[in-house]
Amino acid sequence: MLALRIVPIAALLCSCDSARSQGHAPATDAPGMRDARDGGPSGGPVGSAASGNTSATRENVKDATRDTDKGEKSTALAPLEADRPYMDLDVSGFGPAVVSVPRGATEARPIVLATHGNYDRPEWQCQVWREIVGDGAFILCPRGIARRDSPSPKDIRFTYANGKALEREIDAGLAALRATFGAHVGSDPIVYTGFSLGAIIGAALAMRPSDTTPYERLVLVEGGHDAWTEQTAKRFAAAGGKKVLFGCGQAGCFPSARKASGQLERAGVQTRIVGVKDAGHAYDGPVARAVSESWRWLLEPRAPSDPASSRRGSP
Repeated sequence: MLALRIVPIAALLCSCDSARSQGHAPATDAPGMRDARDGGPSGGPVGSAASGNTSATRENVKDATRDTDKGEKSTALAPLEADRPYMDLDVSGFGPAVVSVPRGATEARPIVLATHGNYDRPEWQCQVWREIVGDGAFILCPRGIARRDSPSPKDIRFTYANGKALEREIDAGLAALRATFGAHVGSDPIVYTGFSLGAIIGAALAMRPSDTTPYERLVLVEGGHDAWTEQTAKRFAAAGGKKVLFGCGQAGCFPSARKASGQLERAGVQTRIVGVKDAGHAYDGPVARAVSESWRWLLEPRAPSDPASSRRGSP
């Protein structure tokens, strides 16, 4: 378990900037190459998603987060400091989630929910998303259940049993996050991100019949396309859905993403499609860099129109 401590503001004046400028340490000794099925990062060191632009991206996330503030006056909090950028979070009834901690936060930070694919690990999702978000938000990465066909006892891979199970795990994880970090956890709508299986389940959770959607903004990478119809897109929009960012790593992903994007746009939900056609079924590397470039757009208030929305990123 990660040791957390609250420190005086004066003691953190220098250390906050220093922490933001440094690269992060891997949460685990995960292999650097992606398995043939949904798995870890697809090449190079884990956490290299936005190399070369990390500092600028993190500052943009902070600015964009302020842009989406609903006018509530922020209350200064004692700076939040952690020995490492990641921690295991005990979740009642489920395996421990992984959390990326917004070190140095002196005000409430929003939540980014990062769900993994089949035969994947939550550590890998948190690593890639921290490169995009930095200390601008809490990143909660649910664990799911272990797969019996994992490579070895030292390399356990995970999946999610079904949508209802993941929904319960998310609710329990959010409760644990708020109980652990209190006022540092913001109350703004959660940004849902999912890769492959996580994207498929996330689309279903966002469009479920309800007066309000728990996720106004979605990032769906390599999945979550087929569930969008005229009816489900209208349901998502009517419940408060605002934006969906589709990420692709394969040429075959783009046509289905464009079809889903069209349904959503016609319902009044703004979309973008980003990515590359030759990265494979992946969420790191060039796919993560493409997502990072549209992260600010995702967080900003809805614009009257965005002519580049559904066309951006198409090969």
